[in-house]
Amino acid sequence: PKAAPTDVRIRVLNSTAIALTWTRVHLDTIQGQLKEYRAYFWRDSSLLKNLWVSKKRQFVSFPGDRNRGTVSRLFPYSNYKLEMVVTNGRGDGPRSEVKEFPTPEGVPSSPRYLRIRQPNLEIINLEWDHPEHPNGIITGYTLRYQPFNGTRTGQAVVEHLSPNQTRFTLQRSDPISRYRFMLRARTQVGEGTALVEESPALLDE
Repeated sequence: PKAAPTDVRIRVLNSTAIALTWTRVHLDTIQGQLKEYRAYFWRDSSLLKNLWVSKKRQFVSFPGDRNRGTVSRLFPYSNYKLEMVVTNGRGDGPRSEVKEFPTPEGVPSSPRYLRIRQPNLEIINLEWDHPEHPNGIITGYTLRYQPFNGTRTGQAVVEHLSPNQTRFTLQRSDPISRYRFMLRARTQVGEGTALVEESPALLDE
């Protein structure tokens, strides 16, 4: 093809998807059979400082003579670049001008790990690491825990912790029960997936 799609417009749908529209090329510039329109895109940077990103180019195909489509599975809270081509049986035509767009914040992935230590019968120490994909600015952590003993479960307690906190100490109310912990990170958009761990059973000396 001799021409590139023009007037490429991007509308952000959510933190991981955009809608695209473009002006189609004249059929006499294709020099063969029109196969598809193709959007090449890559993550240029994260909007969080010091977060390394892969700038690997990806593409989405829109078969046939059309002028709209969606691109999904993007990373939230990132700067992206995108350009479009039209293809025939021989390959890509020239590239359109590069468009830049940011994606909004999303909810974070779960914390990387949650470690439980029980130095004695009175306390349980928790330690965790921040999510691998914050997908925005972490505004805090939500820790929910509940004692259980066999099939009986006790009252659940919810703690709201600060964004830079990575440790918590629980004073046990009941030295016999085990505890189930659910830890989620959150951004202003909401809470991410929970990481669930249970305290090990205390063995009698």
